[in-house]
Amino acid sequence: MREIFFTLASWILLSAVFAACSSQNHEPASAVRPGREPAVTQQAPVHGGFRDIGAAETAEAGFLLMQSERLGPLKPGLSAGAVLQALGKPDKKSEREVWAADGAEHQEWRYPAQGIVLGMIADGRESEQQIDRITISMPCRFRTTRDIGIGSSRGAVLEAYREEIAQSSRRACGRKQ
Repeated sequence: MREIFFTLASWILLSAVFAACSSQNHEPASAVRPGREPAVTQQAPVHGGFRDIGAAETAEAGFLLMQSERLGPLKPGLSAGAVLQALGKPDKKSEREVWAADGAEHQEWRYPAQGIVLGMIADGRESEQQIDRITISMPCRFRTTRDIGIGSSRGAVLEAYREEIAQSSRRACGRKQ
């Protein structure tokens, strides 16, 4: 049910971004790729040709937010030692496996009683793992630094991240900030 809500919320947000764009900045047909989310782009001249811009610039706001945002004591890049100190030993750990996509070792740490699954990553067996991704579900009570958590309303999310959403919309539409 939550996944349906978040998927629906994502499409509503994308629709708002598209609607906010002026008619001169329509997304090219090539921006929608099978099996991927649509990329919001515009054409920009580059040495005798054109290139799509917008998707990377829009994603930049998300990456910057990931660097500053926390979920309770957790955030991407937090060391395994800090995780153990904050949450204790996980109830379950998957086997460490190397992913061909990035050549790094990945492992899941599960805390089911807390509603937390952490994707841990390391460059190799000798390097310390760190958080690569965080998945939460009920009964997780952690909240972001902007007081958003499971059960927060759409309006609360939009208000808390208003500036990032506005920047993303301006970039997607090719407008200056």
